[in-house]
Amino acid sequence: MTLPVQVFILGLLTVFLVLLVVVGTGNAIIWVVNRHFPPPVKDAASIEDTRAVKAEHMAVITAAVQTETRGKGKVTKIEKLP
Repeated sequence: MTLPVQVFILGLLTVFLVLLVVVGTGNAIIWVVNRHFPPPVKDAASIEDTRAVKAEHMAVITAAVQTETRGKGKVTKIEKLP
């Protein structure tokens, strides 16, 4: 083989090995963090329905829709984005 082809193959192998090291290190860090620092557990009393829309917010949204559509619009569903 000629020298340029050998350098090209060596470069590809080097990049592949470096990427393997990066992926392996990332997976090792994720594993260590997940093992030694588990997520906090919420008790049932502290969990509230965060997806529900408050009555004040519902009134403001409805009023805004009524104002913008000049009474022709109707709010049928409100949901928070995740």
